[in-house]
Amino acid sequence: MRILVTGHKGFIGKYVYSHLKYDAGYGQLVEGLDFPNDIGDFDGPDGMFAQHYDIVIHLAAFAALRDSIENPEKFWENNVEKSKPIFDYWRKNSVRLLYASSAGAHGWWMNPYAITKKANELMAPPNSVGMRFFNVWAEENSRPDMLYRMLQENTAKYITRHKRDYIHVTDVCRAIAHLIPSTFIGPIDIGTGEAISVMDIAKAMGRDLPVKEDTPGEPESLCADTTALCGLGWFSTIDITDHLNANV
Repeated sequence: MRILVTGHKGFIGKYVYSHLKYDAGYGQLVEGLDFPNDIGDFDGPDGMFAQHYDIVIHLAAFAALRDSIENPEKFWENNVEKSKPIFDYWRKNSVRLLYASSAGAHGWWMNPYAITKKANELMAPPNSVGMRFFNVWAEENSRPDMLYRMLQENTAKYITRHKRDYIHVTDVCRAIAHLIPSTFIGPIDIGTGEAISVMDIAKAMGRDLPVKEDTPGEPESLCADTTALCGLGWFSTIDITDHLNANV
């Protein structure tokens, strides 16, 4: 069985690639592919279609919600229009596909990024899994626009009253490792099942920031339904509140 991880140099991708290759026992069966300049390059002569894979874990996409509000056309072109040929190819070749969706797909109408993720779910091949990632965090190597990193580096300008489901990237990797041998298809929530106040996280990290009340396009609360994921034998191992209490 050959496994391809696209976007394997991105935040989540680098952790998933490493976990599958070195921790989950897949070793040389795992390959990575990354074209950071243009997702459309994936279907070029040196792209993913050049070789056969049994499973493709597609993590390459634009992912910043607030950027999508400022540049909706860019997100639609990259995440939908340039992804469609890739999805069509997997459909024709019956490749099992695990692709990055988002918790935002639950309220897909709220912002352009969420719309692109819902569109991905609608055009996905039948033999696929839409991984609805909630708020993925890590102690290092996360994107500069992610809350945990901004609080770490004291670059956040404000906080909100939102509640979010924060899942550690290690638990995301474990979730994907559980999905690979499973027969599950369709969208699946990947989160802890517990929503934590953004204000509480900021307080635990010693940040006293102004509260922004008006945040268009952002839901007040997001929390995963972990029923399907736990049914595969997965469970969360790292709690962000416990981590902060022990380390901050």
